[in-house]
Amino acid sequence: MQATRRRWTSLVLLGAAALVAHLLAFSGLDWAWPRQAASPSPTVAVQARVIDTAPVEPVVPALPSASLGAVLVPAPTRPLVKTAVARAPAPDAPPSPAAPAITPVVAEAAVTVLPAVASAAADAAAAPPIVEAVAGLDTLPHYRTQMPPALTLHYVLQRGALRGSGDLSWRPDGERYELRLEGRVAGLSVLTQVSSGGFDAAGVAPLRFTDQRLRRGTKAANFQRTAGKITFSGSSAEFPLRDGAQDRLSWMVQLGAIVAAEPKLRGVGAKVVMYVVGANGEASVWAFDCTAIESVATGAGPVDALKFVREPREPYDTQVQVWIDPAQHHLPVRATQRSGPNDEGFELRLQSVETNP
Repeated sequence: MQATRRRWTSLVLLGAAALVAHLLAFSGLDWAWPRQAASPSPTVAVQARVIDTAPVEPVVPALPSASLGAVLVPAPTRPLVKTAVARAPAPDAPPSPAAPAITPVVAEAAVTVLPAVASAAADAAAAPPIVEAVAGLDTLPHYRTQMPPALTLHYVLQRGALRGSGDLSWRPDGERYELRLEGRVAGLSVLTQVSSGGFDAAGVAPLRFTDQRLRRGTKAANFQRTAGKITFSGSSAEFPLRDGAQDRLSWMVQLGAIVAAEPKLRGVGAKVVMYVVGANGEASVWAFDCTAIESVATGAGPVDALKFVREPREPYDTQVQVWIDPAQHHLPVRATQRSGPNDEGFELRLQSVETNP
């Protein structure tokens, strides 16, 4: 009987350890547990001399111990553009400076670029190039956009054998918007990303992007449109604000808005290129290629979706696959993302759509 109880106790402990390990992997945490800092040992200098007289006790002067400073470098998301070493983020990242109102885009209509946006674009053009050429492009293309209405998309969120739920909430309100992705596993919030801003001639125009993971502080990217630059709460990196720049969440709406407004991009062989910025001080060009029209199983049944793929450009770069549904305003019905050959990655698969007033 005691042997049976011990065996069941061991199985329960192993199951709990496996669940914790998966949650840590899901939220992108470091595997090492926090360690208690050890006090540095005092530095001792010893001097010895040999003389002909009787031995003398050596004098050992006690030197003050040195303080060992710990340098914390947050794990980067392997940016294609090299940046300065990141510093630890502040507990509460300050909001970005107030930006001027941003003119909303009207689908299929000509839009006048605000002077502030034009000035920012001019400053970016004058700055040293930091974006790699994609398919021979030295500058990013300009697209028309058609924004979707307010919606909430409910997904199954999966990483390996671990499953949870994810809600993508899109809230446009006149000249402003908020886009929020919430991921939960086993009742725990493992991911919260929020993109907020407005609209301009290039489509979605983020002002601030925040990214929070399980047991980690919030990091932010600030799109300072008046100053024409992008800054970060947890990094000293700084980039020129390029026309059409998106964050690691807003691209999901921007891609659909571009394809909705550009019929020529709705077939195999189409390409959409944009500049994408993360919250860790990284920025790079993402080129999405339409590779197929595939049937995707959803909670409401199979749908025919356009599959776009962003291939990695170096060993630990981000690979993205996204299937967008023309019947759902070209928003994602499925998406996968992984970084590196050994990364399980994660997947979103649509279960239902909620129309918001």
